[in-house]
Amino acid sequence: MPDFYANFQELQLNEQKDRDYRINVSRHWHQVLIIAPHGGKIEPYTSQIAQWIAAEDFAWYSFEGLKGQDIRMLHITSHKFDEPTVLQALQGAHTVMTIHGLKNRIDEFLMIGGLDTTLGSELRVELQHQGFTVRESEQPYRGVRATNICNRGWSGKGVQLEISYALRIRIFEDAECRFRFIDTIRLVIKARG
Repeated sequence: MPDFYANFQELQLNEQKDRDYRINVSRHWHQVLIIAPHGGKIEPYTSQIAQWIAAEDFAWYSFEGLKGQDIRMLHITSHKFDEPTVLQALQGAHTVMTIHGLKNRIDEFLMIGGLDTTLGSELRVELQHQGFTVRESEQPYRGVRATNICNRGWSGKGVQLEISYALRIRIFEDAECRFRFIDTIRLVIKARG
């Protein structure tokens, strides 16, 4: 489904901040930045997952949809996502990870995309080792455009995690699953130095 708004400026002219959407950011910026560009009601639980991964060690950013109706209108495709706060944060970020949500409510799985194929491969191995199902990224979820928000840090490459709704719910409701998922990702990122 095509985006309703072509970019953030157009969205900002038609939607009211703190009523229709809000922008949440960590207290500090860091060279590791975890982003939920479709948080809040747009892709539920992605904001929380981004914040859990970042914790107090990394920076996080979340664009959150608040509207009760027509929430899909607030979705700006990742390669067009140009909200100024996150663009500023990306200038100082070396490692960038974006958290997205797939609609699948039955199967618990994720797909790993982005141009940082080394980090993506390391995440795949470790998450599979922890019992998570990692599927091959389908064409729309590969995150390989240079303009994709995950690839706009100063390294020019990042990672995009597409997490099924079923797995997001499990991460949110099941503390053991959440700690296993979040800790695995954090350890892989920290191992990079």
